[in-house]
Amino acid sequence: MSVPDALLAPAFAPVWRQVSAALDRRGLADRGRVRLRGELDRSVHRDLIAFLGHRRQIVLREIDLAQLEDLLRRLGTDLFAVLEAAGCAPTGRKEAREAEQARRGERDDALDGLARERLGDRPWVSDWARAMRRHVTNAQEARRAIDVVHRVLEEADLARGRRSRGEIAALVVPGGAHGLDRGNPARTWIRTALAHRAGEPTAADEPSLWEAAGLPGDVVSKPVLTWHLPLLGDGVATGVRAFTAAGAPTALTTLSIRDLVVDVPPGTVILSVENPRLLEAAVQQRLAAPLVCTSGEPTSGALALLEALRDAGAVVRHHGDVDAGGLRITARLYEHGVDPWRMTAADYRAAIAVAAVELPTVDPAGVPPTPWDPDLQHDVQRAGVAVEQERVMDTVLAAHVTEAGRS
Repeated sequence: MSVPDALLAPAFAPVWRQVSAALDRRGLADRGRVRLRGELDRSVHRDLIAFLGHRRQIVLREIDLAQLEDLLRRLGTDLFAVLEAAGCAPTGRKEAREAEQARRGERDDALDGLARERLGDRPWVSDWARAMRRHVTNAQEARRAIDVVHRVLEEADLARGRRSRGEIAALVVPGGAHGLDRGNPARTWIRTALAHRAGEPTAADEPSLWEAAGLPGDVVSKPVLTWHLPLLGDGVATGVRAFTAAGAPTALTTLSIRDLVVDVPPGTVILSVENPRLLEAAVQQRLAAPLVCTSGEPTSGALALLEALRDAGAVVRHHGDVDAGGLRITARLYEHGVDPWRMTAADYRAAIAVAAVELPTVDPAGVPPTPWDPDLQHDVQRAGVAVEQERVMDTVLAAHVTEAGRS
């Protein structure tokens, strides 16, 4: 549209800027009155009357946009054409803000509703959905993220650590085997879900987080240290027995574990320990008692081995540090059917009663629940000190040797 040059005179610039700002605040469709601020050149008042042919007094401090629009149309132009020609076209900020609010609302509805439907109505799911608002921009991406997380977690639960992360990604993640590599959005979606599910929403993107969820980067690194496993049969079992005879521990990779047919004498007592020092001591002393070491947070390989031993008829139990981390590990193994051993409130009180030195402190707020003995959590919170495995190592190993010998 052609805009008369007279309306683009410098004296009119303050008027058009204020009109444009009002449309950005109130909406492009608004045609109400705009109050003008600041001292305006009186020629603006005179020229509006003369140019627009509007003989009725135009209030210098207020413009009726509906009336102005009507007059401009009679001249063959419109308000937006004038504002654009004057270099101050409105941006549509209000409409953009409303569109952004609508987009976010649709995204949040998809995250909140579909996440509970696909992933289950559990507290961590709601927390994950809220956290994902930082990582997905619209409802379509939210639906895709939920679908990927659902498929990966489901496949990981089925695989039980026997497939690598790349194998699982190749099956269910857009982008194939590298779909969960660093830099891919799906990795962020899954990592955030794993951290919230583990109760550690701020956990870093570390191998242990993926290992603990049954999504190892590969199935040959991070082997599980074992000692004196009485495996029956041929193949890997033969090698394990040979290592024991030679006085050496056996490091079993997840690859070996997933292909291993585990067979042990019924009633064999297996002790899982958190710290390698206990297994080291058992090897050095040639103790005739089977041990599996989780080396901290159990990997998918460790979980798979302990599960296979239990399914083969072994009595599988665990002893770890009595601190926040050790109790979390023990609780996780307890959920997988591994019984905590010598980790009761009475055992804890006995250990701190004979301590000859100051014990490490524990933040009471970080002590997790101990469902196998709720009093243990309360006692640790009250005492505020940790009992590390090394402090009770000799007693634990001696008791394990005795009980293993009875099996």
